[in-house]
Amino acid sequence: MLSGTAAAAINHLLRDAGWARERLISFAGRSVQFEIPPVRLAFSIDPDGYLVAVEPQDAAAALVRCSAPALIRLIGLHDESARQDLHVEGDSALASAFTSVLSGLRWDIEEDLSRIVGDVAARRLTQAGSGLLAWHAQAASNLAQALAEYWTGERPLLVGRDALGEFVRAVDALRDDAQRLEKRIERLENLRPQRAGA
Repeated sequence: MLSGTAAAAINHLLRDAGWARERLISFAGRSVQFEIPPVRLAFSIDPDGYLVAVEPQDAAAALVRCSAPALIRLIGLHDESARQDLHVEGDSALASAFTSVLSGLRWDIEEDLSRIVGDVAARRLTQAGSGLLAWHAQAASNLAQALAEYWTGERPLLVGRDALGEFVRAVDALRDDAQRLEKRIERLENLRPQRAGA
């Protein structure tokens, strides 16, 4: 059951987060359900502030509907603006406390690794992982910049800001010229009947 796996992962983080368990204890015995299409996860809060996986049901005290990207932004990236993409039904205080706890939890990877490989190796692995992630982000940024330059300069699939501005000015000038020409033609047509009658 997916709820059980999620509850085990969250409880692992709650173990070292007394503040989070303290916040959840006041909602002991209540249940919250997440609908992240096509997945439904449901949890009950035990008297110690830990989660217990339960079957998704319509009788949950709080129902939180959201998209997977919104949940990732809130929990993984700690982006509080993602809260506006959450749709809550039922006990809004429970939903707010639960999502705040989830967004505030931090995984201490180094601590978990140290239990397996020791402190020194865990530190080195964490540093190597951080370096790899930083390199990956920099490489992605460099690639995006290189592609943008290539597509605007070498093979113009994209238009640069200066070229776009020049194009807009040329279109405006052409429009103004066309309007002046139209007015001139109107004046000439208005003069034509007068000449014919003279």
